[in-house]
Amino acid sequence: MYCPKCGTQNPDTAISCSSCGTALGARTPAAGGGAGDRVKAASQDALQAFKTFAANPVGGLPAAAASLGQTRALGGGIVFGGFFTLFVAFGLYRVMAPWGRPEGIGAFLQMLVVAAVPFLSLMGAGTGVRRVFGGEGGLGIDTFIAGASLLPFGFVALLASLLGGGNLGVIGALSLFAVCLTILMLFAGLTRIAKTSEQSATLAVPLMLLVSSWLAKVIYSAMLNQQMRM
Repeated sequence: MYCPKCGTQNPDTAISCSSCGTALGARTPAAGGGAGDRVKAASQDALQAFKTFAANPVGGLPAAAASLGQTRALGGGIVFGGFFTLFVAFGLYRVMAPWGRPEGIGAFLQMLVVAAVPFLSLMGAGTGVRRVFGGEGGLGIDTFIAGASLLPFGFVALLASLLGGGNLGVIGALSLFAVCLTILMLFAGLTRIAKTSEQSATLAVPLMLLVSSWLAKVIYSAMLNQQMRM
């Protein structure tokens, strides 16, 4: 793994950087651990990564990814995607209340599935774009970039559900901010993590968003057709 402070490469099991002494929070992978241990480890990695890029999303994102490595980045990205999905599903559930929403755990689980589509489609689009433009990394990095980049939208969805429809101006401003931040984070992920050129990333980011939107449309259409047959 790479040190988030000085960039020195260290063994995956290193606890602190051999060059500057910065704590890396590494641990020996729990090959025999249960699902609960893996979830806990991934959550800790995601929290540590979030602390790294929260104050500086564009500059801190590459350092956060480098501190995790491929395998742990996958777990952290899934956690980020999970929080995005939960926030969006909760927002949909709250927003639908005035118009009559389906009640029960089954209805909320359906909303979770719907809310997970943007994350899954952006992750798939990121993998395709990285391969087309010759970027480095693998599924772990693609998942990490997609999950982290969608967090701003997740927080906006959560805030919108709490603010209510009487604050459309504030919600619109926050949504625009989230769009800009997501684009910047995707660009930083492609150039500084996946190591694509800036010229390629300039084309790749809008292409990534277009492809992910198309994939989401296809998935939603399939889900709607399936529901109509039932």
